[in-house]
Amino acid sequence: MSDKTFLFRSSAGIDHWMIQDGKDTRFAASMDATPILERNKAALTHNDGYSQSRDLRRVASIPYIVGLKWLNEEGWWFLDADKDPGVAAKLAAKLNSNEWESLRTAEGRVGVSGGQLR
Repeated sequence: MSDKTFLFRSSAGIDHWMIQDGKDTRFAASMDATPILERNKAALTHNDGYSQSRDLRRVASIPYIVGLKWLNEEGWWFLDADKDPGVAAKLAAKLNSNEWESLRTAEGRVGVSGGQLR
């Protein structure tokens, strides 16, 4: 039988747990991303994603729990995309894939130019 102990909720809304199962201890994180994904869906149909001046474009809203999934499973942190061209390319590929379309807040494709998301 396992014992699950709540540790804390981060400022990003992620609940952190310690799970003890016999001699084994592991840690887990969870978050209800539904409100973020619902906002993304609404934003997707709101407008074309550009600011009034057309200088900026809204692209995606990524729940931190998704970023943790990518970090744990693939070894990269999505917020490093502005510092690491390799991360920028991985993030662009995720945002352009059908699997992660629920993260998008505007239509179009995300590209990488000069190591930066475009």
